[in-house]
Amino acid sequence: MMLCEECPQNPACQNCVHALRAGVVEKVIPARKVRVKLSSGQTVVAEMRAISRTAVGLYCADHTLADSVEVELASDFRILGSAFQGIRDVHYYVVDITKVFRRDEVLQRLLMEEFLQWHHSGENLPNEWLTELKDVEDERHRLIREELQKLSILRQVQSIYLYVMENGVIRPIGAKRTEEPLEGDLERVAWEAVKKGASVREQLISGDGSKMYELYASPLPDQTCGLALIDVTEAIAEERARQRKEWELYKQVLMAVTQDKLVLLTDAEMVELATSGQKVATLKIRSAGELSGLRSVCKQFLSDLGIVERRSLQFLVAVNEAATNTIKHGAGGTVTIHISPEEKVLRVIVHDQGQGILLEELPRATLRHGYSSKHSLGAGFHVMLQFSDRLCIGTSTTGNKFVLETAII
Repeated sequence: MMLCEECPQNPACQNCVHALRAGVVEKVIPARKVRVKLSSGQTVVAEMRAISRTAVGLYCADHTLADSVEVELASDFRILGSAFQGIRDVHYYVVDITKVFRRDEVLQRLLMEEFLQWHHSGENLPNEWLTELKDVEDERHRLIREELQKLSILRQVQSIYLYVMENGVIRPIGAKRTEEPLEGDLERVAWEAVKKGASVREQLISGDGSKMYELYASPLPDQTCGLALIDVTEAIAEERARQRKEWELYKQVLMAVTQDKLVLLTDAEMVELATSGQKVATLKIRSAGELSGLRSVCKQFLSDLGIVERRSLQFLVAVNEAATNTIKHGAGGTVTIHISPEEKVLRVIVHDQGQGILLEELPRATLRHGYSSKHSLGAGFHVMLQFSDRLCIGTSTTGNKFVLETAII
């Protein structure tokens, strides 16, 4: 199978589309020039000829595209993928998409519809808008054109609204404009970018709190500014759903391999657990010298509850390890002791102020003895798990909460 001689202008030819072997595929007419960074670090120019949610088709006559490549659709819109030859004996390559980059942020595993139809916009393109100007070659208009061409590629990323500020007045480019009364914020951010002489990014929230926007403002000469307002509500909801699903998967796996001894808790679940039973003591831990006081208080409660000495000493070691880590990995923390006669459990909750544990490190941090990294708790985690009847974890950027439980008579 070969590319037809008229490709990519001939819409009847579907060879480049079929080569993607994806679901819904669109042919890019006319073909778009894109920059491709190879795994060697070299950057080459290719033509984008087909596009789907999961792959793109590139024609590159002068270089072979293989392995990991980065395709730059604009300076702030790139995709990362794995390339292979899509049609035998033809310089046509398929890039399976693994990530989408926007500015310096990585939006991983979001729906690929965000760029599926970016070439289908029915609005006026920047070049068409600029033909209304008398002198399209002066520096100010050239920069406006450059900014708007870059932003036009992003028109179909969720919902994107393009504006320009000239003579202090904000006006939309094309027919689309947000229904939200945000133009006051647009003007404020535009003037901030003009004063700084640098691009400004800010998050905006709708008046009723139901929508979230990313606003990008790029200053241009003569007190003008180009703006892009992107509705990221669905993208954020999608990412949160993905994170919840990933969290639940880790939770189920860790519970399965530890026979329900290690449990991940959400913030809401942690609050519910912390409010059950009776809180009998609260201690602040800011230095190693305060650990002995914690051990004494815990030992007394364990003795009063009739916990046998060997079991009591083991649990004290686990509590001491958790409290020690609040000093090692943060600025200290708080320890609260709870007794629940109904559940027949003594519960010690240790809250540190560290950076939290990376979710992907939890299996190794908890199940591999002696494992340690910048964000993990090292060998101490294994001790806490071994000497507690159950260990519950809640982790976030605000710190970690560890709930160590031991059964009481």
